[in-house]
Amino acid sequence: MPARSACWRCVPRPSSSPCSGSPWRRRWSTRAMPDDGLKQWLAAPSVWQLDAGEAPRQDTPLPRRVDLAVLGAGLGGLSAALHGLEAGCSVCVLEAQRVGAGASGRNSGFVVPAPSRQTPASLERLLGEAAGPFVRGLQEAGTRLLQGPGASAVQGWAQPWDGEVDPAAVVRLADDWRRLGVEARAADRDALQARIGTDRYAGGLCFERGGQIDPYAAAQGLAERVRQAGGSLVEGCPALTLRPRGEGYLIRTPQGDLLADRVLVAGNAYGREASATTRRAISPLALVLATFAGDVPGEPLPFSDNRKDIWFFRRLADGRLLTGCFALPGLDRRQCEALLGQRIRHLYGVEPGPLQHVWAGWVGLTLNALPRIESRDARLLHWSGCNGRGLALSSLMGRLLVERLLGGDGLGLPPAAPSPWQGMPLLGWLGRLAIALDRRQRHRGLPAPVVSLSAS
Repeated sequence: MPARSACWRCVPRPSSSPCSGSPWRRRWSTRAMPDDGLKQWLAAPSVWQLDAGEAPRQDTPLPRRVDLAVLGAGLGGLSAALHGLEAGCSVCVLEAQRVGAGASGRNSGFVVPAPSRQTPASLERLLGEAAGPFVRGLQEAGTRLLQGPGASAVQGWAQPWDGEVDPAAVVRLADDWRRLGVEARAADRDALQARIGTDRYAGGLCFERGGQIDPYAAAQGLAERVRQAGGSLVEGCPALTLRPRGEGYLIRTPQGDLLADRVLVAGNAYGREASATTRRAISPLALVLATFAGDVPGEPLPFSDNRKDIWFFRRLADGRLLTGCFALPGLDRRQCEALLGQRIRHLYGVEPGPLQHVWAGWVGLTLNALPRIESRDARLLHWSGCNGRGLALSSLMGRLLVERLLGGDGLGLPPAAPSPWQGMPLLGWLGRLAIALDRRQRHRGLPAPVVSLSAS
């Protein structure tokens, strides 16, 4: 039986809706636990973690006092730690689980040198003169990742535009990105087909300094650099509480207390206990990722199109195809396979191979699509909100925020202004609604997905 396309009826109502006292709220509030299928995918290892196996844990003693404490051993936290060490600080990274256990080890591995949901014009409105330095720093951070562990030989990332395309508008957009210092160029249908392996898009942009990596390998490599530089990296050690103490902060952990002069909280959508503020400051959306057996022609660039219900693809080194979709309520394994298989048929004109592995992760959504920075005082910073493009961004933000903690101004990116919407259940609900409506509209022009009746 064909799967029903997700529509507004399938989207959970926000907990602030008129029926907030009903079972709708208890079941579908963004603060509620996800359904059983999604919980299994969120607990499953990513393809990167599965292929690498579990790294041996290094038993590192907790120091008594440091200049800089970082909560979270993802790319952002590890980048911050490394820059703190290079600045001459003593540094300790506290990780509640293992290095790369959060978003840094569970994403698609796309290295994108441009912020999500932004044009050069919108970025300049938000950041003013800091827009150029910010995106150039983002591009440089991506380049460093593409030269490190887990990097692929495939160079570049594309953003094709779905639907009708004004070629002149694409050229102007590419020109505007180049004016800010980002290497981008316009591509028509033929040029895109040569780069991404499908002729289904009429035009778009190619970012020559984007690319793809194994993000878990990148996180492990950065962790090793932190250790070699003299930093303490303590895994399985969540920060339980964080309180001012004298001229610094006292961090309580299961292994004892740590006193730090400065603290960076980098838990993002995976923050908990003392770092839960980073999750509360955003609206997390679940993204399901999957790998399929088989191959697609050529050496395609990784790409993500411009729709709200984003289509994205990349090829792994062994030929597997990686793609995914935002999780909407009721999406099970068979529906996921049917939905993503339909996309493969539409774009590449080939029958998808078997679905091999499925996992899920959290995407931290912010209202203006820029990172959200919160500062209680000059010694403590929280940041979150990668908006689905966290690899280059996390690496950049780690450096910038340590510069700010040490008295510099980084790129002058100010803390996000307080917003009555940010972090509220309603924002997450509106995001899922937009995705569901876009998915329904888009699928009206496609053949209905074929749902396998085999056991999930």
